[in-house]
Amino acid sequence: MQTNEMNVLLAVFCVVSIFQLCHGVSSSGECYFNAKASCEHNGRVFDIGEAWIDDECFQCVCFEPFGVGCCEHGKQPVDYPPWCEAIRKPDSCTVAVVMKANHKLPCLFGGKSRLWKSENDPLF
Repeated sequence: MQTNEMNVLLAVFCVVSIFQLCHGVSSSGECYFNAKASCEHNGRVFDIGEAWIDDECFQCVCFEPFGVGCCEHGKQPVDYPPWCEAIRKPDSCTVAVVMKANHKLPCLFGGKSRLWKSENDPLF
């Protein structure tokens, strides 16, 4: 095999690997691969195979020199009533399902849900 063919096969292998890795991290999230991205985040340079979580809650893996593959970090709730909504807690990657009318109240529906301890212990 020629060098170009080997590089293409290696790149395809890397892309397939990132999507397999991301599937294990989050079965309901989206993934992308950026062939032009560098393996630098917040001033730190990552080596091939190292991972980090970016500001938009994507877990990224360095595949230098081929680029960076990223998948959503964590699971997104999908089955909740229309009077509730899923929102990301400020400055974290944690998603909570809360009442649309009052984001300090958790959405309680069907089954057993954890209640907050007191009025002084809101979600946000």
